Amino acid sequence: MRRFFDAAVRDDVDAALDCLHPELEFIPLRVGTEGAFRGHEGFRRFRADTWDHYDVFEPRYELREVDDRVLSWGVIHVCGKGSGIELDVPSAGIWEFRDGLIVRWQDLATKERVLDAAGLGSRRAEFE
Repeated sequence: MRRFFDAAVRDDVDAALDCLHPELEFIPLRVGTEGAFRGHEGFRRFRADTWDHYDVFEPRYELREVDDRVLSWGVIHVCGKGSGIELDVPSAGIWEFRDGLIVRWQDLATKERVLDAAGLGSRRAEFE
């Protein structure tokens, strides 16, 4: 996960792809308008779209390994291309792995929704 984030922040596409399974399913919050991004080509499209709109796109997550998944929550720090407006966009997700590579990511927006989707809602106190 950290290798992926480091590569993505420095826009090293090849290093980021080395962390992603070829059958990747990437499900950002904007899935309702754009659909899921699939495979390495889907990640390239997600990346290109992101850099078309932002000069900075930096995940600032707390990561917690739970069973065979990683849960994340925090913000994505962005700076709008052209406007220069900086924002911290809340983000939280579930990351799944196959063969040591990220095979699925879904952004669920909040820590509470992530814990519920992971079946851990009753254990919230452990994640405070």
